[in-house]
Amino acid sequence: MKINTLPKDQTATSAAMALNKLFAEQQGKEFLFLSSGGSSLKILDHIDTNNFGPQSTIGVLDERYSTDPEINNLAQLEKTQFFKKALANGANFIDTKPKQDESAEELAKRFEDALRKFSGEIIASVGIGPDAHTSGIMPFPEDPELFEKTFNDTEHWVVAYDAQNKNPYRVRITTTLPFLRKIDHAVIFAIGDEKKPALQKLLSENGTLAESPCRIWRENPSSELFTDQTI
Repeated sequence: MKINTLPKDQTATSAAMALNKLFAEQQGKEFLFLSSGGSSLKILDHIDTNNFGPQSTIGVLDERYSTDPEINNLAQLEKTQFFKKALANGANFIDTKPKQDESAEELAKRFEDALRKFSGEIIASVGIGPDAHTSGIMPFPEDPELFEKTFNDTEHWVVAYDAQNKNPYRVRITTTLPFLRKIDHAVIFAIGDEKKPALQKLLSENGTLAESPCRIWRENPSSELFTDQTI
């Protein structure tokens, strides 16, 4: 993992530059870009949408099961100028907004089906929560067996589950660890003092995925971290 420690006001632009380089390398090829929500959306202000066209597909890394446009991750992504410009250039997207009467499990299957149809390079912008979660995968140090069954089942790339009191948005539709291992390039964005303990867990030689799901990115040789924290 390459680590970039920068002043806070330079992290988003630097992360975007890394993504822009990856997107430019895919010109003429099919590729999938999955965006994290939350603070990672700041990166999108600096993405060169000229790299996006009919050969590209855009989606979210995980989803909140809600029709509320202020909660649903794709709905938040759709509001960005990046998304609007990319679609105007002919880019495709994976729809993860719940349809009428669609259950969380049905949405998870539809999301997974869309991912399995894809065969090109996968590039992701990645966030890390203060609790060391990543994508929609929350830590379950108190129940590693549940964590393993829910998030590390090789048969599932997407799963619907109830995060209970671990997150304000309880019902999640998240990509799983087996899918995250298929991502070719991960650009990780984590700023703020509240992220430092999670970053320490990410970079520690000791720890488990059930304790700190963000440790999955240690397995990706092409992962690159952009942070304002000195670890």
